[in-house]
Amino acid sequence: MSVKNPSLGWERLQDVYYRNRELCKLSIPPGTEFKLKLTTTLLAVEADNFIEIFHYGGQSLARIDLNTAPTKIICYDFDYEDEGSLIMALSDRIRVYYNWYPMQFRDYLLPDHIEDTIWDYKNRVVVLSSSQDLYKFDGQQIVRICENNERFTLLTKNHWDCNGKLAVLLGFDRIFHLSVESQKLEADNVEEAWHSVVVSPQGLVCLYNAKSYGSRIYKKGSILPMDIMLESHPEKILWCANDTIACSFNGDEIKLYGPDSSSVTFWYPEGLLELETDSRGLRVVTADKVNFISRVGKETASVFLMGSTEPGSILLDSVTFLSTQTPRAVENLKIINLDQGVAECLEATLDELEPYWQKKLLSAAVFGKSSLPRESQNSSLFVDACDKVRVLNMLTEKGIILTAKHLELLGIDKLISRLIKSGNFHESVMICKFLKVRGKLPKIFSAWASAKILLSSDLDDESILESIVKLAESLPVKVSMASVATTAFNEGRPTLSKKLAKREPLPAVELSLLLELDECELALDEGLRLGIPEMTLSVLLTLKERLTVAQFTKIIMLIMREDQLFAYFCRNDVNYLIDFYRQADQLPDLAYALWLQGASRGTSSECVPLVKELYNRVANDSLLKNDQSILERQVSVVEFQKSLEQTHQLSVINSSLDDTLRQLITKHLDKQLASCVKKFRIPETKLYHLKCQVLSEQQRFDDLHKFALEKKSPIGYIPFFKSCLRQKRKKEAAIYVRMISGAQYDKKLDMYLQCESFYDAIQLAAKEKDIPNLKRVYKLVPPNEPQLKALITEHMDKFGSQR
Repeated sequence: MSVKNPSLGWERLQDVYYRNRELCKLSIPPGTEFKLKLTTTLLAVEADNFIEIFHYGGQSLARIDLNTAPTKIICYDFDYEDEGSLIMALSDRIRVYYNWYPMQFRDYLLPDHIEDTIWDYKNRVVVLSSSQDLYKFDGQQIVRICENNERFTLLTKNHWDCNGKLAVLLGFDRIFHLSVESQKLEADNVEEAWHSVVVSPQGLVCLYNAKSYGSRIYKKGSILPMDIMLESHPEKILWCANDTIACSFNGDEIKLYGPDSSSVTFWYPEGLLELETDSRGLRVVTADKVNFISRVGKETASVFLMGSTEPGSILLDSVTFLSTQTPRAVENLKIINLDQGVAECLEATLDELEPYWQKKLLSAAVFGKSSLPRESQNSSLFVDACDKVRVLNMLTEKGIILTAKHLELLGIDKLISRLIKSGNFHESVMICKFLKVRGKLPKIFSAWASAKILLSSDLDDESILESIVKLAESLPVKVSMASVATTAFNEGRPTLSKKLAKREPLPAVELSLLLELDECELALDEGLRLGIPEMTLSVLLTLKERLTVAQFTKIIMLIMREDQLFAYFCRNDVNYLIDFYRQADQLPDLAYALWLQGASRGTSSECVPLVKELYNRVANDSLLKNDQSILERQVSVVEFQKSLEQTHQLSVINSSLDDTLRQLITKHLDKQLASCVKKFRIPETKLYHLKCQVLSEQQRFDDLHKFALEKKSPIGYIPFFKSCLRQKRKKEAAIYVRMISGAQYDKKLDMYLQCESFYDAIQLAAKEKDIPNLKRVYKLVPPNEPQLKALITEHMDKFGSQR
């Protein structure tokens, strides 16, 4: 293995170094005609009407037969938002290949009202053929973002470009900038014609004039444009990362351009096949390998640059000297900032692809760290770097060649998503282990289990279930079975789907899933087993919407005959309860519901015979026997009310017995009142309370007094007093205070004062020789009652002289 210093292959563009690194070998048979698309992790090779998807290491993932395309294929490319997916633009649709293990795709058609076809596609934006309107594919549908209205004409597909956020369109005399998100189109006049445009991932725009070989770089609304003159017409212009223009010439030469038209050149004698902009540089495919041009990081330059005196470089040299010149190695540590040196070596490690240099740099970092004071040592940085290197090397073995910066920009979620699409489930789990992101394991498990079901048509349900359960139990986190069960159901395995759903750890998800799988009875059984009324009720409500009343009632009768949860929930929906109890043959409950319905409609009298009949049909129920006597009484009440309506035109039907008594008192029907009291055994106390209340409300105070004197009141005379007081008839109220016997002195005095019967209060207090209360009354007596004040004074003087 070559151990030459990596900086020997670097090229300097002003103050920045660039380098070319070989990512992997590429074996393509000579003479083969093919087209190539590539992304950070995948290659798409088109040949003989097939597109084959590969990892960089040569592992084939899937094969797409282009002859099966429903309409003409316009173009295809890896998705800029999810590079693990391939988007194919056909004349009437967007086809997304979103999974490779197994291969799955989904079509998104142009809206029905569009009679045009797709002309070109770039980064989720399409241009139509005739109108040249622009549409965006948002992942769910194709929506219009710009109506042309003949404002511009795109002559070739080089006359427009889009990075997914900004689309730049070259008209005859104007340049149009379209914000994909805001759908705002702005036009700028130009003095010269431009023949092609490329937009960087960060929104830098590069225009090219094929006649003058001139190029202009700018960013809309920010910096001044930078002009670059090329020596000749380039075969291709791309962005290297986000800020450097790369041009290919003569089939074997790539130049990177900086300000003032300065450039550096990379040569590829084996010939260039394809170039692709990368988030960290430029990917270059030749006949036998895939290369990567990228900027050299600051820390890497500090460590490897020839003649560097940075701490990282000296620390790396010290490791080399350890075996032969130990004293020199130790002396080197004394003249550098060890913290900085360790950090630079660790950072450079993460940017290297060669295992030799990774080990060398890690050894240097360990050597430097071991020489630091204990309080300055940060082992977590070293451990994290080792874990990342382990992950990167594991990915390299699978043909996914990344640096740490790539991994950081890509993100763990997107990386795992790509591995899942490719069927690399074990690697995904190992990454979660090394990077300590256990929260990603449920997603990996669901994808693996779904793939297991899709690709195991020759296995029976029990074998698949055993494999899935075994893996789920081996993971350190709980995993959801919802998406797996759905996959099984869609694949025509309802039994497997049901068993998987019952293993869902979240009750709410389990019940919802069972309902989606149309396992209504099982969902209800599980809800009852879990003993969570809210979830059981949720299931019942869902079933009620889906099923007829007869079907729903049958399920409840079979599963919940002894459980009144739903009946209690519907306690205010009397119509539903009547229908339900009738079908469930629950006669007592039906009778009660009918009675409630009658009461709410004011027709309870009509329900009484039916309720009585329902009760008679229930045998051997002691509680209902007691109710039957009540019903008999109610029937008599209704008959009595009907007779009153016929003979005296009283509207008392459907009224309570108390209201009937009130009406009789109000209408002076004393004979009928006595008959009602006798017939229905109305307690005397109830009658007195009712009559006292009604007579006072009708201001019939003479009748009230007469009624009070008929005989000794069974309820006493305080209710009479309060009834008069409520009607603000204080004089009449005072009469009943005198009739109260056995009341305490203080209470009786307060009652006299409440009804302002001051004379009675004075006499009562004087009888008790209560001077303090006499003084209290004195203060309450109005000024226009001097004789009462004199009477109080006389009593107080008399009591004072007696002392």
